[in-house]
Formats: sequence, structure tokens, C-alpha cells
Amino acid sequence: MMPKTRASAKKESPLFMGSVAKCFQVLEALNAAGRAVALTELAAIAQMDRSAVQRVTHTLHALGYLRQHPVTRAFTLSGRMLEFGHTVLATDRLRDKATPYLDALNRKTGETVNLMELEGQDIVYVARFPSLHAVSVDLHVGSRLPAFCTAAGRAILAQLDEADALAMLAAAKRVPMTKRTVTDLPGLRAALANARELGYALNDQEAFVGDISIAAPLLNRAGEPVGAVNIAVPSPRWQLADVLRRLVPQLMKTVRDINGDLTDL
Repeated sequence: MMPKTRASAKKESPLFMGSVAKCFQVLEALNAAGRAVALTELAAIAQMDRSAVQRVTHTLHALGYLRQHPVTRAFTLSGRMLEFGHTVLATDRLRDKATPYLDALNRKTGETVNLMELEGQDIVYVARFPSLHAVSVDLHVGSRLPAFCTAAGRAILAQLDEADALAMLAAAKRVPMTKRTVTDLPGLRAALANARELGYALNDQEAFVGDISIAAPLLNRAGEPVGAVNIAVPSPRWQLADVLRRLVPQLMKTVRDINGDLTDL
């Protein structure tokens, strides 16, 4: 099922443009499908009327944002969409400042290192340095995961005002991703308290089976969280005790170094 358009909560505003929302609803449907989709199926995925989807796809195709197969008539996103992603990454100052430190941490540990930012109820991968070894979780820049059950999400939420963080968790769709996923508010509140006390968050196979993650928050000069650095390793190669002993100190040093360079954010 495709994700709901994130503007849906603002529909009551007189400034809300329904036609623009429909456009992005179609784009999100194509993105969620991850393959060529014909008009009728696209309307079903987008949960929209077929005629409305036809108007949207015609417009986007005319503007060059969609491709349409000459025989099957199925739609895919065009390469022009890449321009937006490139601009987002190129103008992300946190990513620019953190990249040298993340690269060094990746080289030193040989493990996957990520930079994540909080966006709504999700965390978004904005930089990713893959492990030298085979990994079981194949994610990429732009991937999104629920903040409530990820190390990076909890690391960031732990630095927010507690009432605000708990309100965000209460409003989130806390669907378990594995048998270990903590979804209840008391359990999540305890996880945030632990992350706040330790300075980092730990996730032991709550987001993916076989994946152990640690993450620490990045703070701007006002002490507000702007992102998190994450190291993710597979449990078949790593014991939890070794992660805490060998990787946490390196993670914390990297985060301290990056935070020292964020005085102008």
C-alpha cells in the first residue's frame, strides 16, 4: 500500500491546493510501486479516480517528469526527477559537514555508517557508507523508516522535549517490524530515557531481523537535534557485547567531532 500524502493533515486550510496534492499522490504511488504501472493499476495504488489519474499523468508526462512505454502505455518516473534529489543532497549543510567524518568512521570500522534526519514520523537516510562485508539490509539514500523503532529515530527523539517526543510517538502508527519491536508507549518512553542517559540509542533487531544498530544525535549550536549518526551491523557477525565495547566509543567520538563542527547550524 502506498504511503498517504503527508499534506493530508492540512486539507482544512484555505491555502491547501487539492490539485497539487493529487499530483504528489500519483508520484508517491509510482515511487511505492517501484516499477512501470499502467493507468488503471496506478489509480488503484493511488486510491484515486481513474480520470483524475489520467489528467495528472498526462500533465506530468507532458512536463517530462514521467515516461510512458509506447506499447504497454505504462508509466515510470523519468530521470528528470533525479534533479530534485540531487539538489536536496547538495544543499544539505549537515550532510556536507558530516561526510568526511562518516567516511573516516566507515573506513575505520569497515561497517555500514549512515546519516539520518527526522522527517515527520520517519527517519530519512541522507548519507550512507556501506560495509565492506555482505549485509542483509539493502537500503539507500532516500530510504525511510519509522522513527519509533530505529536507533537513529530514538536518538533524535530523546533530545526533544519529552512531552513533544511522547506526543509524536502517540500519534505514530507503531506497527511492529519484527517480533522484537517495542510498540507500547511505556516501553518507548523507557527506551528514550535510556538513550538520553547514555548519549546513544541501541536497536537490537527491532527494525530488521539480524540487524543491530547504534546511533547518536547530532546537535546544532542551540543544542537541538538535527540528525543522527548510525552504525548498523549484522548479528551473525557481531555479538551485542562487542558492539557496545568496540563500536560505541568510535561512534561517540565521531559524533563529538561532528558536533564541534556544527557551530554555524
